[in-house]
Amino acid sequence: MQRYCECNIIRTGRFLLPISLLIVPVISTLLGGMLALRLRSSLGMLIALSTGLLLGAALLDLLPEAVTLQRLAGGEVSRIFGLVLISFLTFLLLQNLFDTWSARLNLRSSPRAWGRLGSGLLIAHSFRDGMAIGLSYAASRPAGYIVAAGIAAHDIGDGVNTILLSTRGHKPERFDYLLLAADCLAPLAGGLLTAWLPLSTAGSAALLAITAGFFLHMIADELLPQLRVDHTPRVPLAMAVAGGALLILVATRLAS
Repeated sequence: MQRYCECNIIRTGRFLLPISLLIVPVISTLLGGMLALRLRSSLGMLIALSTGLLLGAALLDLLPEAVTLQRLAGGEVSRIFGLVLISFLTFLLLQNLFDTWSARLNLRSSPRAWGRLGSGLLIAHSFRDGMAIGLSYAASRPAGYIVAAGIAAHDIGDGVNTILLSTRGHKPERFDYLLLAADCLAPLAGGLLTAWLPLSTAGSAALLAITAGFFLHMIADELLPQLRVDHTPRVPLAMAVAGGALLILVATRLAS
C-alpha cells in the first residue's frame, strides 16, 4: 500500500500532487476528441454543439474567471471587457483582410488555419487548467479534487472543440491529431510545472480575455453562418447549442 501511494504521488518543489488529479483531465480531453472524430459525419450537430460549448466557455467560464483574476490583481474590470472587444475586433479584421487578400490573389481561404489557431488557444487554456488543479490542491486537498472534477468535465468539451476547430469537418490530418495530443497533455504539463512556472494573475486574466474574444469571433464569423445553411432541422440544432452551453455551465458549477 505504501509503495502504491508513493508511485501515485508527484513530488514537486512545494507540495505532493496525486497523479490521478492530472490524468483524469487528460483522459476526458481524449474522450471528447474521439467523440468528435467518430461523429464527424454529423457535421451540423457537431457544429451546433461546438457553438454552444464555445459560447458557454467564453461567457460562463473564461470571462468570469478573467474578471475574478483581474480583481485579485487589483486592476479595473472594465479593462477585461475592453480586451475581449479588442480581441474580437482584431481577429475579425484579420479574417476580413485575409479573405480580401485571398480573393485578389485568387487563393483559397483556409478556415482550418484559423481553427488551428483556436485549438492552440485551447491548449494554452488547458495548460492553465492543470496549473489551477495543482494550485488548488496545494491550498486545500478537497478543493483540488473538486476543481479537478470540474475541469475534467469541461475538458470533454475542449477535446470536442479542438477537433472541430482544427478539422472544420474535414478528414483529420496528422497535425490535427498532434493538436489533440497536445491538448490532452496540456493539463498534465501545467500541473507538473505549477511549482516552477506560475503565470501572473494579470497575465492569466489577459490570456483568458483574449481567448474569450477569439471564441466569440469564431462563433459569429464561422460557426453561426455554417449553421444557417445546414440542412439539419432547426430544433435539434438549437437543442445542441443549448446542450453545449449547459455542459459548460455544469462544469463551471462543479469547479466552483
